[in-house]
Amino acid sequence: MNIEEIFEKIKNKELTICETCDNIFPYVPQKKFCDECGIARKRKSYEENREKINARQRKYYKKNTERYKAYQRKYREENREKRLAYDRKYLAKNREKINARRLARYHAKKKQEEE
Repeated sequence: MNIEEIFEKIKNKELTICETCDNIFPYVPQKKFCDECGIARKRKSYEENREKINARQRKYYKKNTERYKAYQRKYREENREKRLAYDRKYLAKNREKINARRLARYHAKKKQEEE
């Protein structure tokens, strides 16, 4: 595509230019940034406001703890087989790591009891 065709498509609202990186992408109403720039902006915003976001989430969770726990119980009941299958798969994949952790915990406990 040459430049004239591109500008014609932009005029006809078939294509749009990203405001930050000047990439050309298909027109979507009210979309100013390409997907990569949108993700980067979102990530940057999260990094800048992480403490405020986490504080708000902690406050909301504290207020709605019972609701969260009820939802988790219901999910575990409804998806019991799915969870067990996931756990079996995880255990098979990480058996050596899990056994090493258990052995270390066993020896630490044993050492603590001797003291």
